Amino acid sequence: MAKVELHLLNIFALKVKEKTLNYDGKTVKDVIKNFLKDHGDKLDDGLLSKNKKKLHSNILILLNGKNINYLKKYRTKLKDGDQIYLSIPISGG
Repeated sequence: MAKVELHLLNIFALKVKEKTLNYDGKTVKDVIKNFLKDHGDKLDDGLLSKNKKKLHSNILILLNGKNINYLKKYRTKLKDGDQIYLSIPISGG
């Protein structure tokens, strides 16, 4: 299993009251699953899927600065030292 850092941005940092968490996992899915097990109760319904076992599909997940939707999504394999970032898209004018 890879040791990775999960960086919480904007609403995630506010709700969890942490900016960086350390997790072990083989894939992005492993890390997100453990994060939700540890902190899912602190997140608003708008950040979670209907069954509250996954993040809502509009959540931005970056692995080393790359959107996981352009990789292998939740099945993307991890290696030691990888950086995962969780954010909610924000726009304005």
